[in-house]
Amino acid sequence: MKPLRAAGSRLMQTGLLSKGWYSILTGLALLLLAFALGGVPWDVDPAASFVAVAFLVIGSWHLARGLRAEFQQRRAPSDDAA
Repeated sequence: MKPLRAAGSRLMQTGLLSKGWYSILTGLALLLLAFALGGVPWDVDPAASFVAVAFLVIGSWHLARGLRAEFQQRRAPSDDAA
């Protein structure tokens, strides 16, 4: 996980990846983990469902935050020009 985080940090420093997209990608990764953990049967690991719900909530929050940041960033130049 450290190499992915380092790569994301490098991309953000060079300007290729915005904070909004970083948050969107983090949210999608958490939602993917929530989906994977949601399929674990209760008798195998009872805590997996609770962790899946937590990942679902946090992933949705990250996704919404990233989308909000990207749409605000995209509208800003056109509002200034008008």
